[in-house]
This record gives sequence, C-alpha cells and structure tokens, in this order.
Amino acid sequence: MPRALVRRRINRAPPTSYRILIILTVFALFGSISCSAALAGGAGTAYAFVTKDLPNPADLSSRPLAQVTQLYDRTGQHLLYEFYEERRIAIPLSDVAPVLIQATLAIEDAGFYQHRGFDPRGLMRAFIGNFQRGEIVGGGSTITQQLVKRSFLSDETTYTRKLKELVLAVQVETIYQKDQVLEMYLNQVYYGNQAYGIEAASLSYFGKRAKDLTLAEAAVLAGLVQLPSRYDPVTNPKAALGRQEQVLEAMVRNNMVSEAEAEEAKRQAAGFTYRLQETRIVHPHFAFFVKDQLQQVVNPDVLRNGLKVITTLDVDTQNMAQDIVQRRVRELRFQRVNNGSMVAIRPQTGEILAMVGSVDYYNKAIDGQVNVSTAQRQPGSSFKPFAYAAAIASKRWTAASGVPDQPISWRDESSRTGVYRPQNYDEKFHGTPTLRSALANSYNIPALLVQEAIGTPKLIETARSMGVNTELPMVRSLTLGAGVVRLLDMTSAYGVFANNGLRVAPNPFLKITDSQGRVVYELADPKGQQVIEAPVAYVISDILSDNRARYPMFGTVLDLSGGRPGAVKTGTTNDYKDSLTIGYTPSLVVGAWIGNTDNSAMLRVAGSLGAGYIWKEFMDTFHRGQPLERFQMPPGAVRTSVCGYQEVTIQGVSSCAAIPWPQSAARLTIPTVPGVPAAEPTRAPRPTPVLPPS
Repeated sequence: MPRALVRRRINRAPPTSYRILIILTVFALFGSISCSAALAGGAGTAYAFVTKDLPNPADLSSRPLAQVTQLYDRTGQHLLYEFYEERRIAIPLSDVAPVLIQATLAIEDAGFYQHRGFDPRGLMRAFIGNFQRGEIVGGGSTITQQLVKRSFLSDETTYTRKLKELVLAVQVETIYQKDQVLEMYLNQVYYGNQAYGIEAASLSYFGKRAKDLTLAEAAVLAGLVQLPSRYDPVTNPKAALGRQEQVLEAMVRNNMVSEAEAEEAKRQAAGFTYRLQETRIVHPHFAFFVKDQLQQVVNPDVLRNGLKVITTLDVDTQNMAQDIVQRRVRELRFQRVNNGSMVAIRPQTGEILAMVGSVDYYNKAIDGQVNVSTAQRQPGSSFKPFAYAAAIASKRWTAASGVPDQPISWRDESSRTGVYRPQNYDEKFHGTPTLRSALANSYNIPALLVQEAIGTPKLIETARSMGVNTELPMVRSLTLGAGVVRLLDMTSAYGVFANNGLRVAPNPFLKITDSQGRVVYELADPKGQQVIEAPVAYVISDILSDNRARYPMFGTVLDLSGGRPGAVKTGTTNDYKDSLTIGYTPSLVVGAWIGNTDNSAMLRVAGSLGAGYIWKEFMDTFHRGQPLERFQMPPGAVRTSVCGYQEVTIQGVSSCAAIPWPQSAARLTIPTVPGVPAAEPTRAPRPTPVLPPS
C-alpha cells in the first residue's frame, strides 16, 4: 500500500482538536488583518463567515475530470490520435510507480499520512512569512489543500480564500481515505506542456506509463509540480536537474531512498535527452473524420470526460490503400494529376476499413489536409446507376428494354449556344442498345433518356434514399454528374446494391467506452433500411459485373483477377477535373478518385484509366487468397427470356417497352453505322491504357 511507503508512524489528531485549531487560526488571521467579521463576532462568527457557501467536499470524487479521448484501430492496439481539453488519463493509485509517490510526498507534503488536511506548523510559518511581506504569497499548502484549491477555489491571493482552502481540506479528509486523496491529486495536478495528471505527464516526457517510472524519472516529474514552466526539462533541463536534486535530497531526508540510490538517479538524469512526446496523428484524415463524428453524436460532457474509441479502421488495409493511391498518382503526374483518394466499406455493417483523404496530408502544395473523400466533387457517370435502378424499380422497363442512343438536343438558356447537345465518351452513337448495354458501357444519351423517362425528382429521391446527402440540382443532366457529391456518400450508396437494397450508413466506430470503462456504444449487426427492392439491387449488380457487356467500351481494364465478379462503374467529368471508379464485391465496396484538390483539369485522365487502376489493384490485392464470392440472386428475381434476351428481371415483369423519346427533345440526323443491328451497341475499339513515359 502507498501508506507503507512512508516510514513514519501515523498519528491522527482527533477531529475536534483540529476544529478548535482551525477556529483559533481563523481568529488569529482575521484579527491580524482587522477583519470586521472576526472582530464583531469573535472566532465563531469568523468561522461561520469563512464556511458560508462552501462547496460540498463530498462532490470531489464525483466531479468529472477533463480527460483524453483516444482513437484506436479496430484491433485496439494502434493509437491513431488523441485529443483533449486537458491532456489527462486518469489511473488508479495502484498504477503509479511507488518511487513517484515517494518523490511527490517528499517534496510536496512529507507529513501527508500524519496530518488531517493541513500542517499547522507549516501553515503558521507560511503565515508569518507572508504577513511580514504584507501580502499573501503562498506556501504551507498540503497535498489535500492543493487538491481542494484546484477543484473548488480560484487562484485569488486573499486570506479568505486561503482559509476556505484550509477548512475544505479538513472536511475532505473526514470523508476520504488518504490513498483516495492522493489518487485524486495525482490525477489532477498539472505537470506542464498540457500534461494533466501523472499518467499524461509520464507519457509526455518519457513515453512510458506511470507505473514504469524509474527513480530518476519520478524525481524529475515530482519536481515539476511547484513551477512547471520554470522546471520544464524540455526547455530548461539545467533547472530541471537542479529541482530533481532537491527532490532526491528530500527523499533521503525522509528515509525513502539511500544516498547511493539518490546519487545514481542524479547520474542517470544527467544523461537524459528530453523530447516532449507530441500528439501522434496516424492516418490523420480518418482520425479527424472520427473526431468530427464523435462531436456530433456524443454528449459534450461525456466527450470532455474522455473516451476510448475502437474504430473500424484496418491498419493493413489502410496502408495498402495509401500505397496504391500514392503510386498511381505518381504514375499520372505527367498528365497533370497531383492527388487521389479512396474509401473502402463493408456494405453489410457500414464499417469504414480504409479512408485515404489525399496522397499526403502534410503536403501544402496540393492542399493535402483537405479530405477529398468527404469533399464535394462532381461524380460524372458514376451517378448513372441510380437512374437505371429507379427505371428497373418502376417495373415499366427491364434490363432488356431498348433505349435510343442517337443525336439529341434540348433548349438550354444557360448554354453559350442556347442548345444542349450531349455526346457519348467515344463520340459515337450506338443505335438502340438495351439498358444493360447502355449502363455497362456508360453511354450518355441513353442515360439522359432514362432520367427523362423516370423524372428528375425520382432520380433525386432514389439517390438520396441510398445515401447521397448533398444538395442535388433539378437539371436534365443530373445522371451525367451535373451535381456534386462526396466520395464517402457515393461509396456507401453503391453498398446498397451490394447489400440487396439495404441501406447501412457508413460507420467508423466498433466500440466506445467512457473513462470508467462503461460501454457507450458497441457495433451490433445493423438491420439496415430497405431503400430499394432486393431484385432491383441484384439487376444493377448483375449489369455492373457483366464483363462481356462492358467490353465494347472498357475492354478488360476493370476486370478483376481470377474471374472474381466485381460490379464497377466509372465517372469522368467533361473537363477531366474528376476521375472516379466505384465498385464492389458482395462483401466490400470501394470508391476511388483521381484529380487535383484545387479543381484544375487533368490531361484526359478518364475514370477507368485513372481511378480505375486504383480500384482494380486494390480489389485484387485485398481479395487475394479469399474465397470467390458471387452475387446471389435474391427471391423475387428471375433469369428468363425477355424481349428475345436471356435476362435477369423482377419476377412477373417481362416488359419489352423501350425508353420513350422525350417530346421536348429534338431528333437530329442519325448517322448510319454500317453492319451494326439497330438493337445492338456499336463495338467501340478497346481503349489503350494510359501509362507514364518510360
């Protein structure tokens, strides 16, 4: 027990004698400064005056302490980040090294285990010295007095405040055991450099737990309490060594250590290289995202008192994602690319396994501190699946339905020419492809006609229900990416397709406990919300994972290794400011982005050749060695003959209706495509991958 560390007999004075001593001290102090209350009513009145409106000392142990909130990876082994109002980690007295307790008692209050809250002789010596100076300077405070001052009182230098401190100290010691008082003190006292409490101080100055401190280290920390800035071992190591010597001499005087042990501790301290332990930020974009989420969902008082947060981040997955993004950005530098981002989520639980906010958080030249995964960017054609999902969900069309891919124009007052004439990426027209072919090959004109057929409000409603939370404009080109979105939202929304239509919000938390170890939050199996029917989600997954269907436009660039099914969609903005690829397997959804943080244009970096390479490499690496998963057809979906095609459709829906041509659009001259049937898409040449120069 800590009390046994002090080699003195403990003689407790009776509480009544201390009350009398307090009254006499109050009377003497108030009389010496001509206090009207003391003169008018004597010592009793003075005592009542001092104790009026004092806080309840019983509240001392229940007062919440501002503590550190620590964020860990999913294993709980890797500290990602910690933040605090006061950097404090409260620990029990049993977790403090005995030599630190001895050092603290020796220099701050050698009679701690003998007195009952204050030291009469020390107090009178301090009073006489202060009285001779004509002002109250300090001195004579026991550990208990320091504790109540910090907890209940201000720093004003008046006799009234000092007397309140004295009275409260005695009251505290009638309620709490000595070890309890010492534990509260060691957890509250300030050690400088934003370190509150002995655990934070030990970690800050020596990078170790308080229970592992040596005598030399303990003497340095114990010496800080009196004047942390003056004895700061980082900025003033000479003063710190001098103060450590005073602590060790006090320990020798109180028979806590031998002279030989003290000399050895001095010798060790002379060789210390002090380097203040800075707050670590590992994977800062994710860490700050989690901090922001905590501040939104956790009561501020609970957060102030300190939390231990086990996040969903998988460090190996995160490191792999960061490496792949950085490498691809380096390869594309010659095409005016300076940044990339990626998010990986488990669609069934919403767990965020990886979040790459930029290639380098600390690179100011690329605005690296901007978390692109949560920033608003244009999605390009990655928005198209929401329109096709709404069309399939309406049960008016199937994946076998035809959709015109022909020259088209709309009046557009915002356009320079007053007319909007959309083009496909390959600047060709493909007759009347099926919805499957049109979506798989990302033809623009069919997507616009699908949006026109379902209505823009329905498209917005579908995207929003799936998790796209940004403000979406009521424009005809929304399905081509005319709005702005967040990569995190889009990745999570694609997770709805992977999860049979169930929406599970992205979640960075596995478990949160408070400073007392009580569970505040723990991830259970989320039920999710059915936002689209499971057969609809399966139809979209079946289209986006159809390698043969997308071959005319993309070749095999996006095909996963080993025949693993992967649903994927790219997005490229008209001016090449954003290159996106979002896709998924049944158990993982990943969104990748390539571009420039300042929104400047790249040099023709398409979604498949920029972010697509990131997505494919990450997916192949992540799934290597894992069992092959296929998208399972849910009840209500069937594969049958529809419009002459073997197609997946919703049970009971076999419509051959084509997407209608909008009355508000003009039909331009349709170029002939020799040798291509009207119902089949033109087989565009396989694109040549863009590679860096050798």
